Amino acid sequence: MLASRPMPPADDALTPAARRQLDRWLRHWGADSLVGALKVEFSPRLRRAFGRCYQQQKIIRLTASLRDSQSHLFEEILCHEAAHAAVYELHGDAARPHGEQWEELMRVAGFEPRVRIPVVVRTVRGRDGSRALYLHRCPVCDRARSASRPMRHWRCRACATSGRDGRLVIQRGSQRPRRERQAAAIGKHRKRRSVISSKRRG
Repeated sequence: MLASRPMPPADDALTPAARRQLDRWLRHWGADSLVGALKVEFSPRLRRAFGRCYQQQKIIRLTASLRDSQSHLFEEILCHEAAHAAVYELHGDAARPHGEQWEELMRVAGFEPRVRIPVVVRTVRGRDGSRALYLHRCPVCDRARSASRPMRHWRCRACATSGRDGRLVIQRGSQRPRRERQAAAIGKHRKRRSVISSKRRG
């Protein structure tokens, strides 16, 4: 009799291809008990780190910016957090978070065991010093996202899952630097105060 394949969690956020890759790592590491049991979520609240692993709850949370990303870093970050879950499953609290056991699992998966992943962030600025932004808006449900460059592979998730094309309309805009926006806001406030005070005098 063939063994039934473990089903992924019902609310799994990973694509089928990413889930298969995750399960391959887990089996290769000998952490078969996590196959189909390790849950992956994307969280918009996760801003200071690419991902976090909650070993006891068997949950991996990844930053929401990775959800629609074609970045080569996605696979490494998923592997990084999955290795934490596997180390805990195999060795418990005795193993250090980025100790020898974790490093070995990363190497087995084909990645350099990096604790910190350097990312170069480039800011696109116009001639007037404003930051170039591209607004990606869904013409059907009017949802919008912005990015520093056109993301032509992005699709509206809600429309795409309901059978529509989900293609977004891309418009180029600009956003002034924060200091400039703050200075403009302070200037408006001062001007308003001076108008109010002159009315009182009159």
